Amino acid sequence: MRKIKRFKIAPRQKEILRKLLRGGGLLRQAGFTSELEVTQYILNAFTLLDPGVVYEFNQDAHWELDEDSAVHKEMFTACAVTLGDKIEPFLQAAKEHGEPKNIVAGSIILEFLKNAISFVTDLVREQAQKEEYETQEPQFVYLPPFGLYAPPKLLREAVRLEKTLAEKTLPLILEKINAEKIDLTLADGTLHPAYSAVFLVPWQKTRKKGKK
Repeated sequence: MRKIKRFKIAPRQKEILRKLLRGGGLLRQAGFTSELEVTQYILNAFTLLDPGVVYEFNQDAHWELDEDSAVHKEMFTACAVTLGDKIEPFLQAAKEHGEPKNIVAGSIILEFLKNAISFVTDLVREQAQKEEYETQEPQFVYLPPFGLYAPPKLLREAVRLEKTLAEKTLPLILEKINAEKIDLTLADGTLHPAYSAVFLVPWQKTRKKGKK
């Protein structure tokens, strides 16, 4: 099991600002009067992140994720990532200011979650390449509810395990990767801190050039 607390992700405030600007009059409705003000709001949210990740490589499905071995029969890395709970007062304050501000704040946090997930999948890909393997797209076991927020493409179009299978395997995966190391807990099917994700990154042998 590998654990990384307070790892570094880039705020990508310019990229997030561009996406928010495409929301028509949303920013104005939320009370923002300038792009500089929005950028500062994004950076203020960024300072509240307390990200952590645990991930574990699993070869030949020696974890019994389900009775029929329907999840994976070969190699994968299981990952859990969280943004921490310090952002929750930020989101609550935005919610109290009305729906537009709530949508802006939540959309920003989902962008940060996407960046954290990408950070982890890049680490896994580098590890796989050293072993002459390549990784496939992540398969999500758990993502936070999006509500009215505008999720980034990675989360919006994410491959997800079937709901019943995901609910059955989530507690086992959290146990196997020692999710408590990053203060991640599961209660009534919901993860805390709220902005967390659990996913699998399948490995496959690198194909030789010229071979199909």
